[in-house]
Amino acid sequence: MVSTFLSYNLINRDLRGNLERVSSSNQVAREEQYYKDNIGKVKTVEEFVDNYRLYAYAMKAHGLEDMTYAKAFMKKVLESDLTDTDSFANRLTDQRYAQFAAAFQFSSETSIVQTTRQIDEVIGNFQQALEDEGESVEVETAYYKSKIATISSVDELLGDERVRDYVLKGFNLDTKYWNKDHLTKVLTSDLNDPASYVNTLNVANKSTLQAMTANFNFNAAGTLDTGVTAQDATQTLALVEAYTFYVPSRTVPAEAQLNKDYYEAKIGSITNVDDLVNDPRMLAYVKTAFGMEDIFLKSTIKNILTSDLNDPNNYATVFGGEKYEALTKAFNFQTDGTIAGGNTAQTAAQTDTTSGQYMSRYDDAQDQKDDDLYTYYRNFIGSMDSVEELQSTPRLYDFVLTAFGFDPNDTKDSVIEKVLTSDLADPNSFANKQKDERYRELAAAFNFDSEGNKAAPRLAQSQQVITQTAKDYVITKTRFGHEEDKDAATKEAKYYSENIQNIQTASEFVANRRLVDFVLVANGIDPEDVTNDFIKQVFNSDLDDPESFVNIQEDHRYVEILSSFNFDAKGNIAVRDSGIQGRYGQMTTEYLFLQQSLEEEVGEDSAGARLALYFQRMMPSINSAYDILGDTALLEVFRTAYELPAEMSTMDIEKQKLLVERYMDFDELQDPDELQKFITRFTAMYDLANETDTSPLMQLFTGSSTSISADTLLSIAQLKA
Repeated sequence: MVSTFLSYNLINRDLRGNLERVSSSNQVAREEQYYKDNIGKVKTVEEFVDNYRLYAYAMKAHGLEDMTYAKAFMKKVLESDLTDTDSFANRLTDQRYAQFAAAFQFSSETSIVQTTRQIDEVIGNFQQALEDEGESVEVETAYYKSKIATISSVDELLGDERVRDYVLKGFNLDTKYWNKDHLTKVLTSDLNDPASYVNTLNVANKSTLQAMTANFNFNAAGTLDTGVTAQDATQTLALVEAYTFYVPSRTVPAEAQLNKDYYEAKIGSITNVDDLVNDPRMLAYVKTAFGMEDIFLKSTIKNILTSDLNDPNNYATVFGGEKYEALTKAFNFQTDGTIAGGNTAQTAAQTDTTSGQYMSRYDDAQDQKDDDLYTYYRNFIGSMDSVEELQSTPRLYDFVLTAFGFDPNDTKDSVIEKVLTSDLADPNSFANKQKDERYRELAAAFNFDSEGNKAAPRLAQSQQVITQTAKDYVITKTRFGHEEDKDAATKEAKYYSENIQNIQTASEFVANRRLVDFVLVANGIDPEDVTNDFIKQVFNSDLDDPESFVNIQEDHRYVEILSSFNFDAKGNIAVRDSGIQGRYGQMTTEYLFLQQSLEEEVGEDSAGARLALYFQRMMPSINSAYDILGDTALLEVFRTAYELPAEMSTMDIEKQKLLVERYMDFDELQDPDELQKFITRFTAMYDLANETDTSPLMQLFTGSSTSISADTLLSIAQLKA
């Protein structure tokens, strides 16, 4: 008779090959194929449990075969929201039920208009749009300056689109609907002739058109007289300033530099405080430089500038303290507003200080408004339930449009609605058919369905898998009584749950070793044993190719890890499976079914070998003595290995627990070598205790042999609840 250890070892030393052999057997292959062909057709829990062949297959795979009859109970398990710690499956002591529910997609995932990453991307786009706006002003101004010096006719001016648009925008004129003949007549008009074209126009923007005419030097023929340029330096500066002040939505660096140039050019000519405060541009510059934008009266600034700091009761000291005094010290005005002989309004050092402060502070107020807007967006975007609601909230909606480069005043809501309800997985969807990439970027930033309602986001892992992975990590870190690690494990699980939602590609995940290590630990793998190159090869594998890197590994856990992610062949997040079971759930279920089938086959010849294989498979999920005491087969392995009587099950549950802990070190058994030593001991003791050809195995798995008392099971449930 073949020994139990030999029977076990013959299977275990080539477990992958034996699983493939079992998979090719007629009965297993038929059931496996039926499951693959039909599980995707099932849409509801009722359809699933009513299809006995599918239902029984899955129940057997997950070790719940003895509960197949309890359809109502299992429906509650499958419909549980695993993200809710108080859901039915999560409240059950036996973790197999939660793991079974995690293999399916019956519970609806949480709908959310945007994930944290999507929110950050919108805000990032908005910030980039502001930077681009500032850079665009500088680029277009540089282009205009370089070109205007070479232009010799109106035709050349209007023929260069960038130059023409610069001029029109500088004068706040329409760049879309312009008329060449009209603009030519305007630019060639004689302003001194009341009968000239521009002077006889009867339009609302007549004065603007006259100002544009004055800004150029074209003659009646549309050309330039000898020695005359299209613009002189003063005219060019005036247009550049108009463009820079009007076109951007805010003060950009180019405008700040123009203000600085203006201030520094004029401060030397200031001889009286009134000259300064009566120049709005100079006054605004000074107020910004010294953080006094909230002072509306120029008389207040004048009083500060003319304060005598040697008098303790002076205006600056009494009403503003150090802040006002700093402004007083930055200028050299006397109490009557004049400047003492031989002095200037500011020394070179004082001017440098003023300008330095202005360039540092000119956008402070804008930055604060932006920060307030970002906070508002983060706080309220999550409360939007539909596209309609978003479009009915102007502050949020305009922010989004601006972030993606759309003008809120020139964009149709109906178009944006079509974009936000587009399915990017459909090449014929509205967003995908547009040539403008902004439409696809906008659609990808939100999670609206085809009806315009918020939906579950497309994530690297489903919400259920993220929850289960985080739960498995905490269990692994705190198992075997390591409660001191619980806070750190919980904190790390929170980090993972938040940051995995920000992963968009397989390469992003592989590059984040902290997230990779988390997944490895959650699956019972020591991260120190796994190199970056190995993980990269795993995530570059094709799960459908039996010869791909991940599929030829002896350790099937790497297949489970890869299948738990929703990456497509290119490493991008794929479209969510519409059926009741995604790739991860289906592959896990099929693999577990093969394991169960193999163990059953082995059990036909050697009950002990089946027990050994079962114990080896279950060991990674054994966390305490209660897991042993609550499983008939595991308990039999334990009793047999240490020659303990069946009557131990009638003992007080706490005494049984202490007895298991006396003999078994669960932490130590996570070491493959130690586990093999234990299995060797069990198989030897099993052969000694069963010197007979009859097999009690089926009784162990059906519960009709040495059983666990009802009192024991009740006690375990209460202790673990």
